[in-house]
Amino acid sequence: MPKSIDSISAPAILIEKSILEKNLLAMQKLTDKSGVKLRVHVKTHKIPELAKMQIRLGACGIAVAKLGEAEVMADSGIKDIQIANIITGPDKIKRLVRLNRELKLTVAVDSIENARELSNRFHRQTSPLNLLIKINSGLNRCGLDSFDALLAFLKESKKLQGIRIVGLMTHAGHAYGSGSLSEIRKIGQAEGQLLVDYARRLKDYGYDVPIISVGSTPTAPFCAGVKGVTELRVGNYIFNDMTQVSLGIAKTKQCALSVLSTVISMPSRKRVILDTGSKALALDKGAHGSNILHGHGLIKETGDIITRLSEEHGIIDNPRGKYKIGDRLRIIPNHACTVMNLFDEAYLVNSGKVIRKYKIAARGKMS
Repeated sequence: MPKSIDSISAPAILIEKSILEKNLLAMQKLTDKSGVKLRVHVKTHKIPELAKMQIRLGACGIAVAKLGEAEVMADSGIKDIQIANIITGPDKIKRLVRLNRELKLTVAVDSIENARELSNRFHRQTSPLNLLIKINSGLNRCGLDSFDALLAFLKESKKLQGIRIVGLMTHAGHAYGSGSLSEIRKIGQAEGQLLVDYARRLKDYGYDVPIISVGSTPTAPFCAGVKGVTELRVGNYIFNDMTQVSLGIAKTKQCALSVLSTVISMPSRKRVILDTGSKALALDKGAHGSNILHGHGLIKETGDIITRLSEEHGIIDNPRGKYKIGDRLRIIPNHACTVMNLFDEAYLVNSGKVIRKYKIAARGKMS
């Protein structure tokens, strides 16, 4: 393993240990103060060792985006996993059965058709599958759109065996398109309040949904404070990125993740070429299809923005900083989650020294 950053072959993922630890402690402190459980979404880093670090600091368990991610994390010994996505199809449900035998598992659902599909397989199992009903709080992706739809779902699901409704969940991802912190605050508060109100109204009909799971990194400080929320589900906070910076949620000094790059060409004073293109930085200019960023990443050493990307090259047009061929630079990416899915490994570093190398074990788990 390399002993210093200088001996790492670029492009490469670097994780600054001191910043990582501060980010983890800050979110744990927020949830402890708010009296809610912290469930960390590991789709951001995809590294079992980091997930275990988060659990040791106080997280109740993890969330994942894909069944394959859940399997990787389960194989590493993690025992409380929420799949914050819809799982359908006989091949995947067969894999769910195995996971449900081995750990505490919850899965998202938002249609009676999917609930029946799960029931048809799980009614023969010893332990039922715990389900969280997904509610649309404004992102307009998955999730039931109204209280009436939720009530109708619950009435139908009562007839089904092998599944157990344990709560409600939502993700207010539309906060990533916000233009101000005050707008993010309103979205976060509304996200939590919507589910709390739904849960209260359901009690009048005889339904108890003890888990109220909400969250995103931008809305976390605001939805966590809503009385009745039981669980905060966040992921990006572990690293932060230029999306969080652009929203005013983090400063660049709070971005633990960077992509190591090398200057390989300077055809003119107006153009600097890096060995880091879209295959390393992705093409995101925000999250959930938002387009809130200019360029494709911030050069930490100079403050310049990467203006253009091709597959293998990053271009800085009209640079303000001074560069020479062979310079090693650290780039704060626009979207940490997608960048982590492009690499096989990441280096934990501290002041230029390499502490350890992590395998990004859950990268590429698309199913």
